[in-house]
Amino acid sequence: MIKNIIFFVAVSVFVISLTIFTREVLAEDESGEIITSTESISAPEPDVPAAQDAQDEKRPSLVISATRYEMPQSQVSSNITVITKEDISHLPVHDVAEALIYTTGITINNGGGPGTASAPSIQGSDFRHVKLMVDGVPLENFSEGFPDLTLISLDSVERIEILKGSASSVWGSSLGGVINIITKGPAEKAQAEGGISVGENSTKRYNASLSGRIKDTGYYLSFNRFETNGFHAYQKAKNNYFYAKVTENLTPTLKGELSYGYTGIDRQDSGWIATELTFEHRGRIMLTYTPKEEYELSLSAYDRLIDFRSTDITTDTLNLRDRQNAYGGNLRSVWRHSKDSAFSVSVEGEHGHFEETMAAVENFDVEKGALLANENLGLGDLTLNIGGRYDSNSAFGSEVSPSAGAVYRIAGNTLFRISAARGFTPPPLPWRYQGLTPNTDLHAERAWSYQAGLESDVVPGISEKVTFFRADITDLATWKRDVNDINGNGNLSEIVTFINLNSVRREGVEVEVKTQEYKGLRLSYGYAFNDVTDQQTGQTVSGQARITHAVGVDYKGPMEIRATLNGHYVWWNADPSADARDKTLVLDTKVSKYFARWKYVTGECFVAVYNITDQHQYSYFAYPNPPRWVEVGINLTTF
Repeated sequence: MIKNIIFFVAVSVFVISLTIFTREVLAEDESGEIITSTESISAPEPDVPAAQDAQDEKRPSLVISATRYEMPQSQVSSNITVITKEDISHLPVHDVAEALIYTTGITINNGGGPGTASAPSIQGSDFRHVKLMVDGVPLENFSEGFPDLTLISLDSVERIEILKGSASSVWGSSLGGVINIITKGPAEKAQAEGGISVGENSTKRYNASLSGRIKDTGYYLSFNRFETNGFHAYQKAKNNYFYAKVTENLTPTLKGELSYGYTGIDRQDSGWIATELTFEHRGRIMLTYTPKEEYELSLSAYDRLIDFRSTDITTDTLNLRDRQNAYGGNLRSVWRHSKDSAFSVSVEGEHGHFEETMAAVENFDVEKGALLANENLGLGDLTLNIGGRYDSNSAFGSEVSPSAGAVYRIAGNTLFRISAARGFTPPPLPWRYQGLTPNTDLHAERAWSYQAGLESDVVPGISEKVTFFRADITDLATWKRDVNDINGNGNLSEIVTFINLNSVRREGVEVEVKTQEYKGLRLSYGYAFNDVTDQQTGQTVSGQARITHAVGVDYKGPMEIRATLNGHYVWWNADPSADARDKTLVLDTKVSKYFARWKYVTGECFVAVYNITDQHQYSYFAYPNPPRWVEVGINLTTF
């Protein structure tokens, strides 16, 4: 009862604030300036966060996830959400998973708190249907398809692009969507950043970075460490991150980029009562040749190695160790044949090796290759997006993934988007080859995905976005239990075999509302409804979030103080055996005081309170979320 009252009050406050905002930001005078009935809205006093926000609003909104090259977001039919480094800097978050949790249509299953293993779901998808990318390098997990968001340091993130729905015509295996992380590049002038924060349960965070240019060479270096004793038993974590990027203008038309990332994770898993060690290395080299403004040719190669070990805490014995190595490359050409049109062709390949040690050592190799092309054709107020991709996989066969969509600018900033795409995701390699009865006929899971939506700002000061989505998934991989006398000695054993069996339909709607800044105040609200139905039985599938809400309040006050309040509500629709806790609103806040420039230093000191009302919200009983806790910190920038 109390939880429902808290949720009702929070939503009521938000709605009342939105009503007042709409009523006061009213009438437009003949010059087009928005005024109130009594006084003009004056510009805010210049301060560090306000100046940064104003600068960002002037920049064109470009995305690369829909096509693999930069296009204005208003010209792509895909449903894409962008989270910038400026957005992240105002949120009470420590890692990528926490930054995504306030995004409409995204739910996060994590290991109980900051620093623990976390995997995303997009529009009710399974986590293995989401592709995780960092600067064009796929962070795939051959053993279970788990896209662990804690492998990436949040401090090195320039922006996060979330493409919702099947994206296989561009990215290959991505039945549910793509989370594409673009890292920071060199600053135009030399600068250094550093920060430290401390919180309850010995939670600490340290970060430092150095960026700048020396003639034609740019550099960016970042180090981050996060550690905590955890907020429940067996949730300790010590995570270290290092990232480096070097760019070079080799000639006026040829640019080079070299990047390297390292992640070292030492954490506990409260579900398996185990200690997990993860060491990941990834590197990429890329050359971009631009002989003319309308032509671009790029060549990139990458290498990624991950070593994972799980040890039982109670017996100190090794549960599992797996090593994965993947290296590949991509050759892409882009021809911008008009102001609003571009055509691209790419070819790519990858070799993957997977070695797993349990009772015995098992090795698997997989070869991948792909050819893809897409066209973005601008026809005045109408833009057409057409693409297709052919994938070859030595373990799971070949797939053809077409896509088509359109964006129509109805008037001003009112856009109508519609798209259809075929997607696929191969199951994890062990599902095909391991076990007492391996199934070498196991093939990729497939889907047709459809989205249609409208976004507008017809109401003064407010932007709205509504998206309807549907995905028809076939050949969904699942396990089948059987009991046989496999040894012929009369003893029955349980056999588990993975097969392509189920067909499900995912459909629903997303609603997003955001206000422009008014007297330092911005509001946001997001709602998502997902219905996942088994097509054989007609029953709702449990285990996927059915309803989510996200609320946000961002206030820039006097004396360069900024306060944010963010909340997320989820109905997990979990199986009763999971003993989940849901239908609660978890609220987090961060209050920052920004320093005006003092010689060569700017900065911020902050206090953050997580789970203000001390709510329970988790999808599985072994991974409870943290109770209310407090953190304080300081961030500095020199220039």
